[in-house]
Amino acid sequence: MEDKKGYSFELQEDMLSLIEKEFSPQEIADSLAAAIEGKSSPEIPEIGKRIFSEQGRRWAARVLELGESYLDRTYEVLREAIDTTGSPAFPLIPQRFVEIAYLSTQKISTLPIVENNMARLIYRIGDCRTYQAISDRLGPETAGLLVCRQGCLNLCQGIMEGLSLEGIETEMSAKRPEQGYCQFIINNTKA
Repeated sequence: MEDKKGYSFELQEDMLSLIEKEFSPQEIADSLAAAIEGKSSPEIPEIGKRIFSEQGRRWAARVLELGESYLDRTYEVLREAIDTTGSPAFPLIPQRFVEIAYLSTQKISTLPIVENNMARLIYRIGDCRTYQAISDRLGPETAGLLVCRQGCLNLCQGIMEGLSLEGIETEMSAKRPEQGYCQFIINNTKA
């Protein structure tokens, strides 16, 4: 019989700490502040889109890299089940990497999943540290532009591309200034 004593079913804290340091909400807010300093208001959305799009792609790549390096037993069992049964990876495998990204950068213990099925993965972010850091540094009006959404959208798209999942479209269905939270939908158009 196999010895299960050494198994960890939790995400490793070292991995979460590394991602938190590299993708600190405060640092990205500071980068945005430096980039828009002296710029006119109409230029801010385009500058923010560029900064957060790049950040989201880098975030996705790093989450995928570390998520594959720091394995946990839950992920191993999930991969074994998918490989054995031929079940599709969506939404379970992508959800793991999305969770790693947010558990690293937000003060949450679980990612609020609204829906998880073969057609879509929907999750919600309430008290976002990135949004708050932008608001604290640049004011609520700048935060309300939601340039940070590009980071989340590009994170999701980058994870799907990194996992070689095709037919995936990502959208934002709720915005913090209006609903009090951001909500993202990852649609599987092939389901």
